[in-house]
Amino acid sequence: MLDRLRVHVKGWLGVVILIMISIPFALFGLQNYTNGGSETPVAVVGDYKIYQAEANNAYQNRVVELKEKFGDQYSADLFDEEAVRQESLTRLVQEKLVLQTILDDGYAASDKAVLNVISQIDAFQKDGQFDKTTYEQLLQTQGVTTSSFVENVRLGIEREQFINSIIESSFIDDSEIEEFYRLSNQTRDIKYLSLPLTSVMNDVAVTDEEIQDNYAKNKHLYTTAEEASIDYVELSLANLMSEVEPTEEELLAFYESEQQSFSMAGHRRASHILFEVPTDSSEVEFENKRVLAEQVLTRLRAGESFAALAKDFSDDIGSAKIGGDLGIITDGMMGTEFEKTLETLNEGDVSDVIQTTYGYQIIKLTSKESDKVQPYDEVKNKVKELFSSNIAAEKFYQMAERFAELSFENPDSLDPLVDKLGLSIQHQANITTTNGDGVAAFSKVRQAIFNEEVLAGNNSDVIEVDSEYLVVLRINQYNTKEVMPLESVKNKVELAVKTDKAIDLLNKKGSGLLTQAQSGVSLKELSSQEGVTLEDIGPVTRNERLASTILLREAFSMPHPTADKPSFMLSTLENGDVALIELSKVTDGDKDDLTEASRESFKEFLARLTNEVTLAASLADLSVNTGVAFPKKSE
Repeated sequence: MLDRLRVHVKGWLGVVILIMISIPFALFGLQNYTNGGSETPVAVVGDYKIYQAEANNAYQNRVVELKEKFGDQYSADLFDEEAVRQESLTRLVQEKLVLQTILDDGYAASDKAVLNVISQIDAFQKDGQFDKTTYEQLLQTQGVTTSSFVENVRLGIEREQFINSIIESSFIDDSEIEEFYRLSNQTRDIKYLSLPLTSVMNDVAVTDEEIQDNYAKNKHLYTTAEEASIDYVELSLANLMSEVEPTEEELLAFYESEQQSFSMAGHRRASHILFEVPTDSSEVEFENKRVLAEQVLTRLRAGESFAALAKDFSDDIGSAKIGGDLGIITDGMMGTEFEKTLETLNEGDVSDVIQTTYGYQIIKLTSKESDKVQPYDEVKNKVKELFSSNIAAEKFYQMAERFAELSFENPDSLDPLVDKLGLSIQHQANITTTNGDGVAAFSKVRQAIFNEEVLAGNNSDVIEVDSEYLVVLRINQYNTKEVMPLESVKNKVELAVKTDKAIDLLNKKGSGLLTQAQSGVSLKELSSQEGVTLEDIGPVTRNERLASTILLREAFSMPHPTADKPSFMLSTLENGDVALIELSKVTDGDKDDLTEASRESFKEFLARLTNEVTLAASLADLSVNTGVAFPKKSE
């Protein structure tokens, strides 16, 4: 349900809206308001105090972001926990800095601006229009008052005002664009000697002492994955549908009452004459086209051929050639005004002149076939499916609210969900952070399993696996990461030691080749040595796809060659091979090749980059001027 909202709200304002209609976020930072003053805040930003609970929440949210970003490749080992916690706190402090600045500098959003934003949120729309009932019901189901929601939207607008006041001052001139083009389109002529790791691996000997030393220093690399087994309760529309057993009488009654759902759509075929008027036209141009349309309509009323007049007057070149024929008209195909008018016509009727987004139109309904209800025997399975879906959906949404309440009120047991809702506890074993079967095949579920609160023994939050599929789980058994004994990983450790020693050996060999190259010996001559190959890849760009990433990075960081001498660098590539790189030529991008389209694209990119840097610098200044403090650090 919330996923459907996320696609419609973006940026600062989107964050505010999601915070306000999500129960977990609505409780975010509750300690700030219930704290009796005995706890020392972890940070103070002007009038705002950030306590540990809010900092912990920010950390958990950041972990969720990282898991979503990296998916199945996520592992806690990829990130230093303390660094992530510090980053989360920094972001929280920046948010409070913005709030304090908004308060101090008097940013204000008008009621009209707030109402305009709310009215444009898709979640509150019905039939393309803002629906107050939908708006109030959605907020009510999430326990949010309209007044608090309005104020938070207002705050979001004020945030945007603050950010825009900083970034709108950025200016990118032509010299910056041309300099960026020169560098981004620069090519470098490189070749390199490749010293493959495999060429020396057989020459490396490894002792038991070296293996034991490497194992002792790198035990974190030789661990089993943390693994869990879970108990869980699920509430799904599919399960509820399977429990519905309608009688034949119920199905027949449903079929009779919902015949529009079992109808074969008829069709409407129409023709039109279009008098096109661009939206930026003057009033005189609009009036001239309207008068012409009325004149054509008069001739139609007098009995002249619609097809002939369409050929002579319609601005729709495609349909004009065939007498204005548009073919079969389906819902949503021609716009609201067109379809409203078409609904009023009988077969053969011609409409009055109507104004649409395209200008003025005259419509003729050339043929109409009514919808036909399919016989019950032909659609019996569909009737049963739709009947069951309707019954189950009503039950699902009634149970979903109670499902969330019971889970929240009973964080240490799944039994209330079973006792009160008649659901059952299920089990799933052998789940890691990256793999799982059954319900654990969903990444959302795996992320919840290895959440700190769940690992501490609590139920998970309600997990919205899908729009009609909810899960609450708890840990049944948990196995932490354990260091594997040396005996079971000895081959891996030996290979690691051998690889490290081989790379050292290659680097020594490469250093000798580098000295010779710098003294004037050509790479071609050096490539005659055993185990050395020459790769000439010629001019490359920074984004060359066929070259090693490290090789390109090194090549574009090397000093420019002189007129009579190339530059050289020794580097270790991703696969462990050592490369001796020769840079012989640098060619800058020619600004004369810069098209207007590219110029605009580069200007946009540089402006965005400048805005980000400017905003970061402004927040850094604010932290000094506002007086940001971290009381716990001084204890």
